[in-house]
Amino acid sequence: MIERSWAEAHLPLVLSILRGNPISAVERTGNEAVEMPFAVDPKTMQRYDMYGWNGKPRADIPEGSVGVLPISGPITKYNGDCGEPGAIQRAGYLSDMNKRANIGSVVMLMDTPGGEARAANVLTDTMARMGKPVLSLVDGMSASLGMWLTAGSKETYLSSSLDQVGSVGSYVMLADFTGMLEKKGIKLHEIYAPQSTDKNKGYKDALKGDYSSVQKDLALHVDEFINYIKTQRPQSAATASEWGTGKMFYAGEAQKLGLVDGLKSFEQVISKAAWLGKRNK
Repeated sequence: MIERSWAEAHLPLVLSILRGNPISAVERTGNEAVEMPFAVDPKTMQRYDMYGWNGKPRADIPEGSVGVLPISGPITKYNGDCGEPGAIQRAGYLSDMNKRANIGSVVMLMDTPGGEARAANVLTDTMARMGKPVLSLVDGMSASLGMWLTAGSKETYLSSSLDQVGSVGSYVMLADFTGMLEKKGIKLHEIYAPQSTDKNKGYKDALKGDYSSVQKDLALHVDEFINYIKTQRPQSAATASEWGTGKMFYAGEAQKLGLVDGLKSFEQVISKAAWLGKRNK
Protein backbone atom coordinates (compact mmCIF):
# COMPACT_ATOMS: atom_id res chain seq x y z
CA MET A 1 0.00 0.00 0.00
CA ILE A 2 2.32 2.67 -1.31
CA GLU A 3 2.12 5.43 -3.89
CA ARG A 4 3.65 3.97 -7.08
CA SER A 5 5.46 7.12 -8.25
CA TRP A 6 7.38 7.23 -4.95
CA ALA A 7 8.26 3.54 -5.16
CA GLU A 8 9.42 3.67 -8.78
CA ALA A 9 11.64 6.67 -8.07
CA HIS A 10 13.77 4.23 -6.05
CA LEU A 11 14.10 1.61 -8.82
CA PRO A 12 17.57 2.83 -9.93
CA LEU A 13 18.84 2.16 -6.41
CA VAL A 14 17.29 -1.32 -6.38
CA LEU A 15 18.72 -2.18 -9.82
CA SER A 16 22.16 -0.99 -8.74
CA ILE A 17 22.04 -3.31 -5.72
CA LEU A 18 20.89 -6.27 -7.84
CA ARG A 19 23.77 -5.70 -10.25
CA GLY A 20 26.23 -5.78 -7.39
CA ASN A 21 27.31 -2.18 -7.86
CA PRO A 22 28.59 -0.21 -4.86
CA ILE A 23 26.07 2.38 -3.67
CA SER A 24 25.98 5.25 -1.26
CA ALA A 25 22.96 4.46 0.91
CA VAL A 26 20.90 7.33 2.23
CA GLU A 27 18.56 6.88 5.18
CA ARG A 28 15.11 6.43 3.72
CA THR A 29 13.32 8.65 6.18
CA GLY A 30 16.02 11.06 7.25
CA ASN A 31 17.69 11.46 10.60
CA GLU A 32 16.24 9.27 13.32
CA ALA A 33 16.13 12.22 15.73
CA VAL A 34 13.70 14.03 13.44
CA GLU A 35 11.35 11.07 13.63
CA MET A 36 11.41 10.81 17.41
CA PRO A 37 8.18 11.99 19.05
CA PHE A 38 8.25 15.34 20.78
CA ALA A 39 5.92 17.59 22.73
CA VAL A 40 4.80 21.17 22.17
CA ASP A 41 3.58 23.57 24.85
CA PRO A 42 0.55 25.21 23.14
CA LYS A 43 0.97 28.36 25.24
CA THR A 44 4.49 29.14 24.02
CA MET A 45 4.84 26.77 21.03
CA GLN A 46 8.11 25.61 22.59
CA ARG A 47 9.27 22.14 21.60
CA TYR A 48 10.38 19.54 24.17
CA ASP A 49 12.00 16.19 23.54
CA MET A 50 9.81 13.40 24.89
CA TYR A 51 12.78 11.37 26.13
CA GLY A 52 16.09 12.24 27.75
CA TRP A 53 19.53 11.04 26.71
CA ASN A 54 18.98 7.90 28.81
CA GLY A 55 15.76 7.04 26.98
CA LYS A 56 13.57 7.83 29.99
CA PRO A 57 10.56 10.20 29.80
CA ARG A 58 11.39 13.82 30.52
CA ALA A 59 9.60 15.31 33.51
CA ASP A 60 9.89 18.97 32.51
CA ILE A 61 7.20 18.91 29.81
CA PRO A 62 4.44 21.40 30.79
CA GLU A 63 0.98 20.07 31.62
CA GLY A 64 -1.48 20.24 28.74
CA SER A 65 1.24 19.84 26.12
CA VAL A 66 0.52 18.23 22.75
CA GLY A 67 2.45 15.10 21.81
CA VAL A 68 3.67 15.03 18.21
CA LEU A 69 4.35 11.77 16.37
CA PRO A 70 6.19 12.30 13.05
CA ILE A 71 5.41 9.67 10.42
CA SER A 72 7.57 10.27 7.35
CA GLY A 73 8.76 8.04 4.56
CA PRO A 74 7.52 4.48 3.96
CA ILE A 75 5.73 2.84 6.88
CA THR A 76 6.86 -0.64 7.84
CA LYS A 77 5.59 -2.91 10.60
CA TYR A 78 9.05 -3.38 12.12
CA ASN A 79 11.90 -0.90 12.56
CA GLY A 80 14.08 -0.22 9.52
CA ASP A 81 17.77 -0.98 9.14
CA CYS A 82 18.63 2.73 9.34
CA GLY A 83 16.96 3.15 12.72
CA GLU A 84 13.64 4.51 11.51
CA PRO A 85 10.77 3.37 13.74
CA GLY A 86 8.20 0.93 12.42
CA ALA A 87 4.50 0.77 13.22
CA ILE A 88 5.00 -1.32 16.38
CA GLN A 89 7.41 1.20 17.87
CA ARG A 90 5.24 4.13 16.84
CA ALA A 91 2.24 2.44 18.44
CA GLY A 92 4.35 2.22 21.60
CA TYR A 93 4.99 5.97 21.40
CA LEU A 94 1.24 6.59 21.14
CA SER A 95 0.54 4.36 24.14
CA ASP A 96 3.20 6.20 26.13
CA MET A 97 1.64 9.57 25.27
CA ASN A 98 -1.74 8.23 26.32
CA LYS A 99 -0.36 7.39 29.78
CA ARG A 100 1.38 10.69 30.41
CA ALA A 101 -0.50 13.16 32.60
CA ASN A 102 1.24 16.16 31.01
CA ILE A 103 0.16 15.22 27.45
CA GLY A 104 -3.43 16.23 26.72
CA SER A 105 -3.68 15.29 23.03
CA VAL A 106 -1.65 14.02 20.08
CA VAL A 107 -0.88 15.22 16.56
CA MET A 108 0.45 12.81 13.93
CA LEU A 109 2.68 14.76 11.52
CA MET A 110 2.32 12.95 8.20
CA ASP A 111 4.50 12.96 5.09
CA THR A 112 4.40 9.42 3.75
CA PRO A 113 3.81 7.59 0.45
CA GLY A 114 2.31 4.64 2.36
CA GLY A 115 3.79 1.31 3.27
CA GLU A 116 3.13 -2.28 4.31
CA ALA A 117 -0.52 -3.30 4.61
CA ARG A 118 0.34 -5.44 7.65
CA ALA A 119 1.38 -2.26 9.50
CA ALA A 120 -2.11 -0.72 9.36
CA ASN A 121 -3.93 -2.43 12.22
CA VAL A 122 -0.96 -2.10 14.56
CA LEU A 123 -1.43 1.68 14.58
CA THR A 124 -5.19 2.01 14.01
CA ASP A 125 -5.98 -0.38 16.88
CA THR A 126 -3.76 1.68 19.20
CA MET A 127 -5.40 4.91 18.00
CA ALA A 128 -8.85 3.44 18.73
CA ARG A 129 -7.81 2.73 22.33
CA MET A 130 -6.46 6.22 22.92
CA GLY A 131 -8.26 8.14 25.66
CA LYS A 132 -6.98 11.41 24.20
CA PRO A 133 -7.83 13.16 20.92
CA VAL A 134 -5.55 12.28 18.00
CA LEU A 135 -5.35 14.70 15.07
CA SER A 136 -3.36 14.47 11.83
CA LEU A 137 -1.50 17.18 9.95
CA VAL A 138 -0.34 16.32 6.43
CA ASP A 139 2.82 18.19 5.51
CA GLY A 140 3.43 17.05 1.95
CA MET A 141 1.69 13.74 1.31
CA SER A 142 -0.37 11.11 3.08
CA ALA A 143 -0.93 8.39 0.52
CA SER A 144 -2.23 4.84 0.62
CA LEU A 145 -1.41 3.42 4.09
CA GLY A 146 -0.90 7.01 5.27
CA MET A 147 -4.52 7.71 4.27
CA TRP A 148 -5.59 4.66 6.27
CA LEU A 149 -3.96 6.16 9.36
CA THR A 150 -5.24 9.71 8.93
CA ALA A 151 -8.77 8.34 8.57
CA GLY A 152 -8.47 7.05 12.13
CA SER A 153 -7.78 10.56 13.44
CA LYS A 154 -10.43 12.72 15.05
CA GLU A 155 -9.61 15.46 12.54
CA THR A 156 -7.21 15.72 9.59
CA TYR A 157 -5.72 18.92 8.17
CA LEU A 158 -3.30 19.76 5.37
CA SER A 159 -0.61 22.39 5.71
CA SER A 160 -0.81 23.61 2.10
CA SER A 161 -3.21 23.63 -0.83
CA LEU A 162 -0.58 21.59 -2.71
CA ASP A 163 -0.46 18.78 -0.14
CA GLN A 164 -2.01 15.52 -1.30
CA VAL A 165 -3.93 12.61 0.18
CA GLY A 166 -5.51 9.51 -1.31
CA SER A 167 -4.11 6.56 -3.28
CA VAL A 168 -6.69 4.37 -1.55
CA GLY A 169 -5.78 1.02 -3.03
CA SER A 170 -3.19 -1.73 -3.09
CA TYR A 171 -0.81 -3.37 -5.52
CA VAL A 172 2.18 -5.68 -5.64
CA MET A 173 5.12 -5.75 -8.02
CA LEU A 174 6.45 -9.20 -8.88
CA ALA A 175 9.94 -9.48 -10.34
CA ASP A 176 10.66 -12.60 -12.38
CA PHE A 177 14.41 -13.31 -12.15
CA THR A 178 14.24 -16.66 -13.99
CA GLY A 179 15.77 -15.36 -17.22
CA MET A 180 18.53 -13.44 -15.45
CA LEU A 181 19.51 -16.45 -13.35
CA GLU A 182 19.53 -18.80 -16.33
CA LYS A 183 21.89 -16.43 -18.18
CA LYS A 184 24.24 -16.81 -15.23
CA GLY A 185 23.98 -20.59 -15.47
CA ILE A 186 21.67 -20.95 -12.47
CA LYS A 187 18.55 -23.08 -12.81
CA LEU A 188 16.29 -23.37 -9.78
CA HIS A 189 14.35 -26.56 -9.02
CA GLU A 190 11.38 -26.31 -6.65
CA ILE A 191 10.42 -29.61 -5.04
CA TYR A 192 7.19 -29.76 -3.03
CA ALA A 193 5.70 -32.41 -0.79
CA PRO A 194 3.01 -34.34 -2.68
CA GLN A 195 0.36 -32.99 -0.28
CA SER A 196 1.34 -29.33 -0.88
CA THR A 197 -0.60 -28.77 -4.11
CA ASP A 198 -1.72 -25.27 -3.12
CA LYS A 199 1.51 -24.07 -1.50
CA ASN A 200 2.73 -20.89 -3.27
CA LYS A 201 0.08 -21.48 -5.94
CA GLY A 202 -0.85 -17.81 -6.25
CA TYR A 203 2.79 -16.87 -6.71
CA LYS A 204 3.43 -19.60 -9.28
CA ASP A 205 0.25 -18.72 -11.18
CA ALA A 206 1.27 -15.05 -11.27
CA LEU A 207 4.63 -15.96 -12.80
CA LYS A 208 2.67 -17.69 -15.57
CA GLY A 209 0.51 -14.58 -16.09
CA ASP A 210 -2.54 -15.63 -14.05
CA TYR A 211 -2.98 -12.88 -11.46
CA SER A 212 -6.46 -13.86 -10.23
CA SER A 213 -5.35 -15.29 -6.88
CA VAL A 214 -3.13 -12.29 -6.07
CA GLN A 215 -5.86 -9.88 -7.14
CA LYS A 216 -8.30 -11.66 -4.82
CA ASP A 217 -5.95 -11.05 -1.89
CA LEU A 218 -5.49 -7.41 -2.89
CA ALA A 219 -9.25 -6.91 -3.18
CA LEU A 220 -9.69 -8.21 0.37
CA HIS A 221 -7.26 -5.58 1.71
CA VAL A 222 -8.78 -2.75 -0.33
CA ASP A 223 -12.33 -3.60 0.75
CA GLU A 224 -11.24 -3.32 4.39
CA PHE A 225 -9.36 -0.12 3.60
CA ILE A 226 -12.37 1.56 1.95
CA ASN A 227 -14.82 0.40 4.62
CA TYR A 228 -12.54 1.70 7.37
CA ILE A 229 -12.43 5.17 5.81
CA LYS A 230 -16.21 5.20 5.30
CA THR A 231 -16.76 4.17 8.93
CA GLN A 232 -14.25 6.59 10.45
CA ARG A 233 -15.21 9.49 8.18
CA PRO A 234 -18.95 9.07 7.44
CA GLN A 235 -18.94 12.32 5.44
CA SER A 236 -16.79 10.55 2.84
CA ALA A 237 -19.08 7.54 2.32
CA ALA A 238 -21.19 9.16 -0.40
CA THR A 239 -18.13 9.93 -2.52
CA ALA A 240 -16.37 6.56 -2.12
CA SER A 241 -16.76 5.79 -5.82
CA GLU A 242 -14.49 8.79 -6.53
CA TRP A 243 -11.75 8.30 -3.93
CA GLY A 244 -11.83 4.49 -3.67
CA THR A 245 -10.12 3.89 -7.02
CA GLY A 246 -6.59 4.91 -6.07
CA LYS A 247 -6.56 8.57 -7.13
CA MET A 248 -4.57 11.26 -5.33
CA PHE A 249 -6.23 14.54 -4.39
CA TYR A 250 -5.01 18.03 -3.60
CA ALA A 251 -6.37 19.79 -0.52
CA GLY A 252 -9.45 21.46 -2.01
CA GLU A 253 -10.84 18.37 -3.70
CA ALA A 254 -9.93 16.16 -0.74
CA GLN A 255 -12.01 18.37 1.55
CA LYS A 256 -14.97 18.30 -0.85
CA LEU A 257 -14.80 14.50 -0.87
CA GLY A 258 -14.82 14.39 2.94
CA LEU A 259 -11.31 12.96 3.28
CA VAL A 260 -9.86 15.92 5.24
CA ASP A 261 -11.15 18.80 7.34
CA GLY A 262 -9.35 21.74 5.75
CA LEU A 263 -6.11 23.72 5.83
CA LYS A 264 -4.27 24.66 9.02
CA SER A 265 -0.71 25.53 9.95
CA PHE A 266 1.25 23.40 12.40
CA GLU A 267 0.66 25.96 15.16
CA GLN A 268 -3.07 26.05 14.45
CA VAL A 269 -3.34 22.26 14.64
CA ILE A 270 -1.39 22.25 17.90
CA SER A 271 -3.79 24.84 19.31
CA LYS A 272 -6.84 22.87 18.12
CA ALA A 273 -5.47 19.65 19.60
CA ALA A 274 -4.78 21.39 22.93
CA TRP A 275 -8.33 22.78 22.99
CA LEU A 276 -9.81 19.34 22.30
CA GLY A 277 -7.55 17.89 24.99
CA LYS A 278 -8.97 20.31 27.58
CA ARG A 279 -12.55 19.44 26.57
CA ASN A 280 -11.69 15.76 26.87
CA LYS A 281 -11.01 16.00 30.59
